[in-house]
Amino acid sequence: MSIKRESSLPRVALIGRTNVGKSTLWNRLTELGQALVSEKPHTTRDRKYGPVLWKGSLFEIIDTGGMDTEKDVIGEGIKAQAENAIRDADIVLFVVDTRTGILPQDLELAQKVRSIAKHVWLVANKVDTARVLPLALEKDFFKLGLGEAYPVSANTSLGIGDLLDAIHVELERIGKPPAPLNEKHPLRIVLIGRPNVGKSSIVNSMLGEDRVIVSPKAHTTREPQDTLIQYKGHDIVIVDTAGMRRRAKVEKGLEEDAVARNQAALRQSDIALLVFDATEDPRAQDKRLAGLVEETNKGVLLVANKWDLVKDKNTVTSKRYEDTLRRSFPFITWAPMMFVSAKKGQRTTKLLDEALKIQEERMRHIDYNAVNRVLKATIQTKRPLQSYGPKSPRIYDVAQLGHAPPTFLITVHGDKQNLHPNWLKFFTKRLREKFGFEGTPISVRVRHLPSSKSNRSKTTMGPGMEAVAGSAKEKKPRVNQTRRRQKQGGRRY
Repeated sequence: MSIKRESSLPRVALIGRTNVGKSTLWNRLTELGQALVSEKPHTTRDRKYGPVLWKGSLFEIIDTGGMDTEKDVIGEGIKAQAENAIRDADIVLFVVDTRTGILPQDLELAQKVRSIAKHVWLVANKVDTARVLPLALEKDFFKLGLGEAYPVSANTSLGIGDLLDAIHVELERIGKPPAPLNEKHPLRIVLIGRPNVGKSSIVNSMLGEDRVIVSPKAHTTREPQDTLIQYKGHDIVIVDTAGMRRRAKVEKGLEEDAVARNQAALRQSDIALLVFDATEDPRAQDKRLAGLVEETNKGVLLVANKWDLVKDKNTVTSKRYEDTLRRSFPFITWAPMMFVSAKKGQRTTKLLDEALKIQEERMRHIDYNAVNRVLKATIQTKRPLQSYGPKSPRIYDVAQLGHAPPTFLITVHGDKQNLHPNWLKFFTKRLREKFGFEGTPISVRVRHLPSSKSNRSKTTMGPGMEAVAGSAKEKKPRVNQTRRRQKQGGRRY
């Protein structure tokens, strides 16, 4: 099945030399704040796509790195990414720095952009005050051959509205009108792992193109990169992230900001692909990242990359590696595992098939009667363990409250009785044996039904049944009235 990366949204690209404020402008237009911004040259390396909502409709904006780069692997990659963005865009915004004026690099890049793109506009950025505005109208700006500049300020939003209005009019004129807002959210898949385990290579292998820059140098990817695709009728956003080292080695500045953005991307995702290097044994950092993913309650798929580099493979090699990995991560034994080779293109697209299966498991709903039959069988096999006290708790019922992840509520009869965590783990295991839930965590909560009928809001059903009926209520803690009167000086009449 082919992967379509064509978006129905029209695209606008931000192009220019280094440090003219393209990423700051991208953050302002998308209102996401996801692009890294610093005074260090070439902070942005890959193409970064983001939606722009204006007047109830959407178009896509593309951030790129400065095209005046060094002639090394990363520099050539930045330039190639920017040129791909120019070809991919319906309108190109050539961004310059109003305060520094036109430099020789601007003249050279403007000539190159005009030779590639049809619709190129000049945007004079950093017009932060009215005093700077006349600088954007100087004769030097017309040397670029792009006409009169649109003066804007990415920092203060000056001129942003006028620029967006003009973009809307131009997109409609060229037959690429902005699309109406669609409330349907695509499936978000994020790749997490240590530096140089092959996350970017997996993304490129999935898409069949060099979507992100790949090099042997660690931290080539500096910020999460979103790519919207269509696969088997599903809209999917693949998020490539920067490699995450252990906290003691994280450098302040760009790397620290990248880690924070990685964690935000993980929280916003639906499924995490935890990528490992199959040529190495699991490290302590792999375990930390697995714990980080497990805490977010997202779907998880374990991915062993570089399987083509493993020497002397036989029929039991994969089983041995998987056993080693699962012993290192006993808290996510429910996550499936796949062995891939991004370099050879082996099984990388099957990762999407597995991710779609995991999403189905995350959204699965179990009938009230079916889950209570499992509960009854579990109690007969192993009586509930109490967290304290001599008596075994009396369980009233269980019901599924939510999805993504599947969430179950067990009702216990009595305020002073609670279920032992080990028994809850045993019950969760039985749920997996019966219903599957492969690749997704299961949340099991416990609530208490008061023993006294006078303290119940309903006497015929517990909180579990109330949840099924759509009327679950939080129980307020009871107040000891006798003790309260004693503190107030005795009984009051």
